[in-house]
Amino acid sequence: MQLACPKCGTREIRISQNRGIGEIVKSFVGISQLRCRRCRARWQTSVWAAGDWKFARCPRCYRQELSTWSEQVYHPPQWTTILLRLGAKPYRCGACRCNFASFRPCKERFPARKTPEQRQEGSNSAITTQTSVGDGLGRRLRDEVADRPQP
Repeated sequence: MQLACPKCGTREIRISQNRGIGEIVKSFVGISQLRCRRCRARWQTSVWAAGDWKFARCPRCYRQELSTWSEQVYHPPQWTTILLRLGAKPYRCGACRCNFASFRPCKERFPARKTPEQRQEGSNSAITTQTSVGDGLGRRLRDEVADRPQP
């Protein structure tokens, strides 16, 4: 599935409205119309391309760069809760911030937050990698290191 604009190359796209009965029929088969938000170019793409149909994708923007979310943090709609009880996995799209549930596996895991190495590239990153992400002390230490002024 082509998720980059063929004209300008940006990934700022949206699903375009269907024009006519032919495009409506194509959308049932898995051929979607997309539009670039920058240059307004319009093109069609297929969900069957490259075998990506096997993996979970965002229902809003079709991306597959997904992370997970927890029910303690986000209270999903009733239908999503039903899917979760039936065994679906909770996914979150980092681009459009859409939370959803899917029975398909994730193609590749992406962290919900930037890692300490991504936030701070310097001599203090060695301290942050030694602590556990889920550890409260590690989180506090990481925040203290991130708040220090850089030399």
